[in-house]
Amino acid sequence: MSKAKRSLDHFVTIVGNPDDAAATYRRLGFRVMPAMEHTKIGTANTIVQFLDTYLELIGDFEHAKHPWIREAYDDWLKHGRDIYAMTSLTSPKLETCRTKLIEDGYAPMEILDAQRRVRLPAGGWTQTASRSCYMFNEPNKLTSLFMSDHPKPEAIWIPDWQCHPNTAQRVIKVWYVACDPQADERYHANWFGTPPSIREPGRLSWETPRGERFEVLTPSAMKAAFPEASDLEPDIQGRGAGFTVTVSSLDHCRWALRDGGVAFKERNGALYVHPMQACAMALEFVQAA
Repeated sequence: MSKAKRSLDHFVTIVGNPDDAAATYRRLGFRVMPAMEHTKIGTANTIVQFLDTYLELIGDFEHAKHPWIREAYDDWLKHGRDIYAMTSLTSPKLETCRTKLIEDGYAPMEILDAQRRVRLPAGGWTQTASRSCYMFNEPNKLTSLFMSDHPKPEAIWIPDWQCHPNTAQRVIKVWYVACDPQADERYHANWFGTPPSIREPGRLSWETPRGERFEVLTPSAMKAAFPEASDLEPDIQGRGAGFTVTVSSLDHCRWALRDGGVAFKERNGALYVHPMQACAMALEFVQAA
């Protein structure tokens, strides 16, 4: 089957306190940006930048200026703990992609202005022009996807913020766990614009144009493939479970984890961190090719 039409854009984890989450990721050897506010939304976040994606640690939902944001995220907020919320996919232009969804019979929400002020590494500020468009998977919101565009990419991807002590480069795989991956297959295929490139018992997988993977596994398949990932909670049908991150030096990554006091396991040439030490998502660090 053909590759997906959209690549990975960014990854959203809801945290109780963005500053605490930033400290957690600094211990993991990431360079974390200072906390920022979504000027039109009211929430606050802190960012870990990769070469072509980024991790967003978001909080302060009590200050959200749009009531639907608090309502939409209530399913996550009520858990009272860090939890992986959603994966954003790329969009060349949200108006075009949103119109296509409507023509296909779907009902995406209005485009949301997600701009924020960004602290530059050498001092001073810039302003992003980021936007997002949502269409929740209502039967299972924790498996929802959305799409984003960035008319000012230079305000999003800043090389100085991508130099990590653990030498992280790219997220090449996002792992999801679900009781029944096929139950959400149509929803996910709609976002990626193609059926999964791999359909196996207990596993669905999409390959993006950049060669990244979006994997959905049953709990038993996840336990076999990525045992560090947390078990699926009884009241949740599916959610994000882990990231695979390439590093330019596995030795430097190992040293950074030790310097941060982070326990990890080493297996088959990769380093693994439990989600309790990474704001709810297990981490797999692998040597870049």
